[in-house]
Amino acid sequence: MPSETREIDTEVMQSLNYRGTSPELEKKLEEARLNLPKLRGEKFDEWVNQWRKDNLSEKEEINIGSWVASRFKAGKNAIALEWLGKMNSRQGKPFASAAAFGKWLDDEGFPADVKEKMIALVPNTVKVAQDVILCLDLATGKQVWKYAQPGKPSGRQSSSTCAVVDGKVYAACSSELLCVNEADGRLAWSAPLSVKGPAASPLVMGDRVYMAAGGTCAFSKADGKLLWEQKEAKGLIASPTWWAPTSGTPVLVINGNNALYGLDPETGGVKWKAEGGSQSTPVASGDWLVLYSGTEGVGLRAYKMQPDGTPKTAWSHFWVTRRYTGSPIIYEGSVYHCCGEKHQCIDLETGAVKWVANEINSTITSPLLADGKLLVYENNGTHVRMVKATNTAYEQLGRAKTDALGCSSPAIANGRLIVRQKDKLVCFDLRPVK
Repeated sequence: MPSETREIDTEVMQSLNYRGTSPELEKKLEEARLNLPKLRGEKFDEWVNQWRKDNLSEKEEINIGSWVASRFKAGKNAIALEWLGKMNSRQGKPFASAAAFGKWLDDEGFPADVKEKMIALVPNTVKVAQDVILCLDLATGKQVWKYAQPGKPSGRQSSSTCAVVDGKVYAACSSELLCVNEADGRLAWSAPLSVKGPAASPLVMGDRVYMAAGGTCAFSKADGKLLWEQKEAKGLIASPTWWAPTSGTPVLVINGNNALYGLDPETGGVKWKAEGGSQSTPVASGDWLVLYSGTEGVGLRAYKMQPDGTPKTAWSHFWVTRRYTGSPIIYEGSVYHCCGEKHQCIDLETGAVKWVANEINSTITSPLLADGKLLVYENNGTHVRMVKATNTAYEQLGRAKTDALGCSSPAIANGRLIVRQKDKLVCFDLRPVK
């Protein structure tokens, strides 16, 4: 909607093609960009590739290699990283007016031509949002009910999945945790969240609802009252996991920003802290917990609960890749993982790799398991692949076009596959033809 305010948001920074780097790398990159050799065609490409080999680590090459090349190809026409960094520092801090934005640009020393581009890029509107929970008929796709209330713009990160338990629907929306009736969508209660738009999903256990939303919180299932908050276990993307070992008491597991936390579900106290941290939700089975983390040396790791109530590393497989987001699956003594550009099966007890299929573009989403088969997106959601869940060999059973959003995960119910596309939900019937 039209507004006097001006705000630099993620879309503005994406249009500027900004990537944050270390100060050291930024300095080297800008010096090279402003002093490019007079080469053309293949010779120039060879020079760029060699610069990347000489100056980028393996992880940097995966994450920003192509972006570095684009900076060199733009040459002196590229906007200096100094100005892009200043713009990025003002994300989420609106200016009261166009005049205030222009004054800030002048005060920061933006050159006239760059200032003109920035003013043109920052919109003269503000975003508005609605928090919506929809109930659709699985057989027909028709709307059964809709709950909506004003929300706060929270961007692509806001991607929590609802939990449906005992006739209630629990949904983490832009700024509140909502509970509505499953039958008619009427609001039962709402509770404020400390961060905007968490990607983590609510976990309902017993009389409590657990959320990773900045810190970790426990709410009363009956009325939404905040029961405790643990600020040390920071995270908002990986969902809480309930780990109930064969002996001992259950633990609430949070894969936080930089570590793995085991919390007392009753009090929120930190029982233990272990290596981990990422966007992937861990999975638990008996005494075993498996997580996927970008922390150096962790990667795909299995922890086994010890008699003293603390986890011990059983095995790890680490490799450098762009994203550490997809969750693993534990099934019949094997761990299946479909992320990080590969599909693999690993023996849960020993960590031995049973099979691996490399160079498969499965990077963000988590697979699902149904009828002894794995279903997982590839190529940013354009296709779904079906793989047999067996540890003997990699066996692809089928592949179908879905045109799904690459950051979503498929869902399955009563033999139907539910896919989220850019502007709609689509249902595929997987049941055998009679």
